Amino acid sequence: MDIKTEVEHLKHQTDYFKEVFYALSPSAIGFSELTSVIGPILTLNEQSLRSIILLAENNHHRDLIILSRPFLESVINVGFICAKGDSAVIDSKKYAYQKGYRDLFREIKINGLELKNGFKQFIKEFESAAPEHLKKAVSDFTTNRGKEVMSWTSESTFAKLEEIGKKYGDYVNGLLTFAFFSIYRDVSEIIHNSYYGARIYLGMQQKDMTAFKNADEAAEYFGKHQEKLSTFILQQVNISINGLLNILNQKFSIETTQKIFDKSNRRLVEYAESFK
Repeated sequence: MDIKTEVEHLKHQTDYFKEVFYALSPSAIGFSELTSVIGPILTLNEQSLRSIILLAENNHHRDLIILSRPFLESVINVGFICAKGDSAVIDSKKYAYQKGYRDLFREIKINGLELKNGFKQFIKEFESAAPEHLKKAVSDFTTNRGKEVMSWTSESTFAKLEEIGKKYGDYVNGLLTFAFFSIYRDVSEIIHNSYYGARIYLGMQQKDMTAFKNADEAAEYFGKHQEKLSTFILQQVNISINGLLNILNQKFSIETTQKIFDKSNRRLVEYAESFK
């Protein structure tokens, strides 16, 4: 595994990723409710890919690893929305609308310090003026005890992956399951900077400081570990892109998405064969 090779491969896959959301833009295929939801997600995810590349090229390994988790989460969300269809599109939009509405009245109190948004004092006026579809959305994302529902869907990430795999086949299932297995658990710990997460990233899970003769030997080992981990994570990002392009091609089934997926797939095959 070589990080420079992995970055070059990611640059190509990122270009294909960008091509696909142009291929699915309203100017290319017309307006659809589905693309109105997944389009902004794809656009922002392409920016995350560019950031991952920039971090990798400048040896900022920890932050590129951290970015891999929200990137994969977005890939899974897009795949899940495509798999579920209209119901997921509607739930995404209802959740977004009611969440934005609730944000007008947010407040927090910690140890006597209280912060609240300025519209809080006008909540009754807003409630009386809110349109019925917004009231319904708020109601749909409120529990029987009056608490806000904090997720747009009840499915866990694991359950979303199951839905995606059932809908789009073994190839997609294999790619995204492998990426999920490799990224989700440990990168979450690295993001939250727990002691375990620090040990995973630094390489301390594999070797303790007492195993080294001196500080230089330890620095060399831990530095190589972090680069290897980053390279492995970049591989997962690469296969996730290919998996997503496969999903989008199956969902929209148009000539442009087929060509983009074919390019991505050829590149992935060539990359895999280079290790033989």
